[in-house]
Amino acid sequence: MKEKVLNLSPDNVKDMQTESPAKESKETVADRIPKLPKNVHWAVKAIVEPFPEDRKEVMSLMALPFLGMLGGNARFLYRNQEVHHLGFECCLVGEQSIGKSALTRMQNVLISKVIEVDNETRRKSDEYADECIAAGDGKDKPKDPHYGTRIMMPSTTKAQFYQNIKNLNGKRAIIVCPEIDSLHVPNNWSRDGGANERLMFDTEVGGQDTKSHAGTSARVPVAVNLVTSGTPKAVKNHYRNAEDGLVTRVGFCSFPQDMNEEAEERPRSKKNLETILSIQEILLSEKEGDVINIPQLKKQQLEWCARQKTVSDASGNQSISTFRKRAAVMGFRAGCVLYLLDGRKLTRKALEFAIWVSEYVLYFQLKYFGEQMNESIEENAMMMQVPVFARNANAWVFCKLPGMFCYGNVEEAYTQIGMKATGYRMVVSRWIRNGWVEKVDKEHFRKTATGIQICNKMGREAS
Repeated sequence: MKEKVLNLSPDNVKDMQTESPAKESKETVADRIPKLPKNVHWAVKAIVEPFPEDRKEVMSLMALPFLGMLGGNARFLYRNQEVHHLGFECCLVGEQSIGKSALTRMQNVLISKVIEVDNETRRKSDEYADECIAAGDGKDKPKDPHYGTRIMMPSTTKAQFYQNIKNLNGKRAIIVCPEIDSLHVPNNWSRDGGANERLMFDTEVGGQDTKSHAGTSARVPVAVNLVTSGTPKAVKNHYRNAEDGLVTRVGFCSFPQDMNEEAEERPRSKKNLETILSIQEILLSEKEGDVINIPQLKKQQLEWCARQKTVSDASGNQSISTFRKRAAVMGFRAGCVLYLLDGRKLTRKALEFAIWVSEYVLYFQLKYFGEQMNESIEENAMMMQVPVFARNANAWVFCKLPGMFCYGNVEEAYTQIGMKATGYRMVVSRWIRNGWVEKVDKEHFRKTATGIQICNKMGREAS
């Protein structure tokens, strides 16, 4: 389980960070599904060992919320002196009967020690409830021991949600929801327009106030991780708005379409179970102390994030620029988990896994919500006009076109400014929906008065 510790001299770190950008500039992250590093970190290897090869990427990502919950006491320094907790929200998208139940089996092994403690806590909570019933309305009613469980049920109400977090006294919890549409019931903890889910990712303070003493009043850091799965339709129904910031906080994934459905999950060996147990013990032993600074990991993730901005500008895909920042954060936090597991030492394999997480997350965010995000960006650009247009490459291309144009003119305009001319037909469709363009015939289009006005304003701003 020992990993090679890096020689982190400035020259060595620089060389490591510049090994891959040449490839990045030739293709966007949306062009291929990122594969796990060949020599994957020992902890990741142990976690996904029983699963068929074509499912290991998915299970590697979906393990992160469990690992983050186990190591939830640790805190890490990111950019601008931001303090990050190990908050993760991951969602497996797949049709019915495709193997999403593997999440439950992984959960039962990966957080078995927490399950044991929670079972004992629930037993004590039941005893307390029985004592309260026996006491009736008498004065000898037992004092509330304020029990809290780290595994919260998907059906938890908003009041129970905050009371349980309060009772945990800072320990990180997790919610595992195998069917994401089950969150859409009255008074559920998630029925708040996604506010709680956004707070969970950043471990921000949330809560509620009640007038009644019987209700739950709380103001606490929302230290909860989330694991969900569902069909594409159910997932789309839950994450309806690409603009509200929620989808940028979620690591989506799905099994490959050509997955070998006949391949079976293998039983875990005794040695594997011992390794998983050691993973739990290491992470659970973390105590809240000083904020941990891992400058080399932070530097790598910020440089990756900057490269994606270059890719976004070159390809004309503005959603890459939006999604890249939190994808970098998820990779950073994944690297932090492995840093703890390696005895607070940074290894090459931890760095490689961090980059893989960022690329994998970004790929699926673009796959499921990229087009919707691009539409939102351009709608905002139309409302805000010049200030937003100045940063919108597609709008600048639009203004370079003549009053009457065809698809060939659009492709040529992208090429002339060094942008990748892919997806331009969808861009033209958005211009039509936004009212910038009207269709003349199958191949020709004309700028509307609104479109001409936008170009005039951009021209004045540029001058």
